[in-house]
Amino acid sequence: MTTAGACTVLPGLGEDEDPARSAEPEEGAGDEDAEEQADEPTEEPGSTFDAWAREEDLTLVELDLEAADEEFGTMKGQLEREDRYGTWWSPGFPEDSPIFTTEPRRIDPRVEEALGGREAVHGSATGVLVQTIIEILDTPLLCEADNSRSDEIAPALVEAFGLEGVDVAAFDELFAQMPVSGAQDPEQGLPESYGFEPLEYPADGPRMSILEAATEVEHLEVEGLSGPLFLASVRGALPVRTEEGEMPLVRNVTYGLAIDEDAGTVLMVYRANSAPSIHIEDPSSLPVVEGAEVPGDWTEHSMRGLTVSLPPEVGDPDVTEVGLMFQDGQRRAAVLRTGLGTPSPYPLSASRHVARAEVPGADLAVAAIGIGLDTTYSVTVTLHREGEQFTVQLHDVDPEEAPVLAHQVLAGLDLAS
Repeated sequence: MTTAGACTVLPGLGEDEDPARSAEPEEGAGDEDAEEQADEPTEEPGSTFDAWAREEDLTLVELDLEAADEEFGTMKGQLEREDRYGTWWSPGFPEDSPIFTTEPRRIDPRVEEALGGREAVHGSATGVLVQTIIEILDTPLLCEADNSRSDEIAPALVEAFGLEGVDVAAFDELFAQMPVSGAQDPEQGLPESYGFEPLEYPADGPRMSILEAATEVEHLEVEGLSGPLFLASVRGALPVRTEEGEMPLVRNVTYGLAIDEDAGTVLMVYRANSAPSIHIEDPSSLPVVEGAEVPGDWTEHSMRGLTVSLPPEVGDPDVTEVGLMFQDGQRRAAVLRTGLGTPSPYPLSASRHVARAEVPGADLAVAAIGIGLDTTYSVTVTLHREGEQFTVQLHDVDPEEAPVLAHQVLAGLDLAS
């Protein structure tokens, strides 16, 4: 589920199949009977999940974490960590790891000029990426019983970036209100919320595997700050055990750091999406569904080239450099962005009903419906465009209205800008 700082959706595994909705006519039925059947009312387009794949229809594949560790050279890092489940070491990487060698996907020329060249920009972006992995992705708070250790995050980041003179307390509230674990309630741990526990941590190494990592460098102009914005996006996986068996907890994290040295201003922003996930080999094999008409009272929102329409009951968004959060209305919603490509194999955290959709400007759009924190549904649409991933989520959806809302959300998406 999406909170102000994190998103977690458990897969709705184990749903019974729906009964068949139609039957073959009896042999010998006359033309009169056929005419009567033709006059019977039919379902409105976009009012059911009949055209979608159900989770029992999916062909699942395993996520190869050993191959991922080999690709990134993930090894024992420098920090020994501890939580209620045991001890482990932060991830470390050799000099030839993609963590260090991969160039930022884009660099604003103004930042390159201000910092004295591309090499300097690359070095700063890599530093932000490494701390994103250590303190946000593989946070020691991930599996704790609550968020009481939140005051450990800001000091570690301030020290790592050498931000002397910065008031750490100014950032403590950020991590206290928006748990990096992904739990919606700071008083309840993620494992308790969603019914999982991590597998035994390695005795002398890291617990988290890196699946993908990327950086971007922008020039930020907001009130009180003018300077470079370093965005680091990471996808990682931690093996966990649920009632359905072992599966990876897949985390997508984007963390941003901006500094205006002249004004003495520092900005930190982050969003994290966490979910025990199943994986399919090829999302292009999913059935394609069409959106329904967007209701006239829905509101259109825009972020980084994405246009999305949402119902008025979600309220107004909290706008940040990495997403839109809707939390003050009658229904929660979120629009999140990470600078990551299309994963393969493809993770599905909400899998009760799954389909593809054709969205203008998107290379791939996958819609998935699953159970949220209670008996309500969550509607999730993930859009991919080259090295970008957008996730649109609508929570607190009654099962009866889920198919209608899902098709309406699909109709209001546009990534062509």
